[in-house]
Amino acid sequence: MEKNIKNILIVKNRAMGDSIMGLSTVSYLRGLYPESKIYYALPGWIAKLYKNVKTDADEVIAFDLKGMKDWFANWKKLDGLNIDLVYEMHQSGRTAKFFKFYTFWKRIPYFFHNHHLKSGTKVFDQGVIKAVIQRDLDGVYTYLGNEDGYPKYLDFEPLMKPLSGEWIQEKKIIFGVVATRETKMWPLNFYVSLARMIYEYNPKIKIEIPLSQSSADLKIKEQLNELGLPNNTHIVHYGLDVLPEKIAQAKLYIGNDTGIKHLAIATGVKSYTLFGPEPPNEWHPYDEMKHPYFYREGLECRTRDAHYCGLSTCDSMICLNEIRPEFVFSTIKRDLNEFN
Repeated sequence: MEKNIKNILIVKNRAMGDSIMGLSTVSYLRGLYPESKIYYALPGWIAKLYKNVKTDADEVIAFDLKGMKDWFANWKKLDGLNIDLVYEMHQSGRTAKFFKFYTFWKRIPYFFHNHHLKSGTKVFDQGVIKAVIQRDLDGVYTYLGNEDGYPKYLDFEPLMKPLSGEWIQEKKIIFGVVATRETKMWPLNFYVSLARMIYEYNPKIKIEIPLSQSSADLKIKEQLNELGLPNNTHIVHYGLDVLPEKIAQAKLYIGNDTGIKHLAIATGVKSYTLFGPEPPNEWHPYDEMKHPYFYREGLECRTRDAHYCGLSTCDSMICLNEIRPEFVFSTIKRDLNEFN
């Protein structure tokens, strides 16, 4: 591929965590095309997360395709940006239709990586189970990379920086209690027990539990309040535009494998992730020494029909229920000593 491409559009039509992991591919492309302008297209609701942060993209743009009105608006938007090349990570159905038509009409290259295809594509190692960031990097490497420079995901940890100034850390821990499905959630009473242990150990350590205003999150808020949170623990509702700064102010993230976990890592916060139905080899594409995790190996129920458990609900929840708060506390205790 020619190196004089002026304007590159990178697309990831996914939610928070995936959009953050996609920053790794943006960084890799920045190194390949240092003189190009890189636009990162994300769903409109998640683009707000990037309002007050710097990444290796020159600009993050909102990109929705809910109807023909969006088609016309985005067509006009891309014309204004003079896009020369489109690369889509984890291609989706709606975006595939739009970009196949748009790039054909404009006579510009359109490359993509669909994680689920196992044949009919030339993407390097297609179909091999890998860390999510590595799968995205493999796609870009196949179409746009250098043969003598294969990118490795541990060299491209996603990174966000403040637009101005610095983020100052406080004596604060973030609990990430939400998840995309129930089976990925450590029990709420375990979080409350852990919060009480931390309070007894050092009552000056502040714990924040970020929740949205969605009905599901408000129900979680009600349940947590009924369980009785200690005085050091507070439920907070931050807008996406200020969320990176609020997360970056923490010294530690403890929680489920969810978008806030990836945000914590991208803003420089040490993380401890609680994994249940899904193995960390895919969804924790980070150095486990810097970002440890809790995970029960060898559960047959997790891999009986696939390489992970896809259940939304589960009666036993053995994968997470047997990770006791006492064990988590003993593991993070050395980090709590740094709060003094």
